[in-house]
Amino acid sequence: MGLDWRIRALQWFAQRRGRAFRPDLTVAQLRAGYADMNRQLGLRERTPVTQRDLTIPTDEGGIAARLYRVAAGTGPAPLLVFFHGGGFVIGDVPSYDHLARFFAIRSECAVLSVEYRLSPEYHFPRGHEDAFAAYRWACANAAALGIDPRRIAVGGDSAGGTLAEVVGAFAGERGLPAPAFQLLMYPLTDATGSCPSRAPGYFPAGLPFTEQTIAWFHRYNATTPEEERSPLLAPLLLPPASIAASPPTYLLAAGYDPLVDEGRAYAEKLRAAGVPVTYDLRPTLTHGFVNFAGAVPAARRALLSAAMALRAALRGRAEAA
Repeated sequence: MGLDWRIRALQWFAQRRGRAFRPDLTVAQLRAGYADMNRQLGLRERTPVTQRDLTIPTDEGGIAARLYRVAAGTGPAPLLVFFHGGGFVIGDVPSYDHLARFFAIRSECAVLSVEYRLSPEYHFPRGHEDAFAAYRWACANAAALGIDPRRIAVGGDSAGGTLAEVVGAFAGERGLPAPAFQLLMYPLTDATGSCPSRAPGYFPAGLPFTEQTIAWFHRYNATTPEEERSPLLAPLLLPPASIAASPPTYLLAAGYDPLVDEGRAYAEKLRAAGVPVTYDLRPTLTHGFVNFAGAVPAARRALLSAAMALRAALRGRAEAA
């Protein structure tokens, strides 16, 4: 199937207006452009959602987070601990406000959106350690937050999906309860870039995410070849025991995405280890579709399917208790 025509139109308008990606963009410029894209093209939901800004302690100071929830029902709520995308360099909680609200409404769960620290200001694995700290804090403070500790899921898109993956895989080894579920949206699973869909020229030019974009993120992450083979950055290299310890998974993938092959390979590895997996490939979409899902109906439909899967999984945990 071909690329969604609305995505082609968005790319055309971005190029005409000088807003398309350029390799010479600074970190500040790309962060500002990313925030603006999310603000203009993100999802729009009308159901009221309350939000509460929080500070989560870590081993190196506190990080910000924002808790979203719809009108409280009876009993403690399920929770999604969410890590935004952006190649470990861009993105933040305000930029992802639209997506956090969407999941709070459509999944009928609270959402804790985490402001993990980014490169180049903070080097790997600082953001990963922040992710573990956020999940640990959510589990420890579930009662005070009105959260059911048996129904805490992790999730994220792109780089945020990687953070969710490693929290899910290593929670037990770090003395934490296993997440009830993990929601992964076109995650990075192979920082070495060895999968076929990463090859130059594999996809047509003009997509939102290309080898040139990946090279830009790599420059500002400044990770070494040894670091890129760490299971924290390359979950495909996780040892079998860690893979098997991962929670039930929903992996939402995009057909026009340099990360599509590694996402598929990760889903297959989970399944081979006995982890329940739903692999949902949307062939007409590109990497980054969560950021412009308000303008692309097919992207919104994909996210709605993900939200329904999350809701069903967490509801099932309550009924089985």
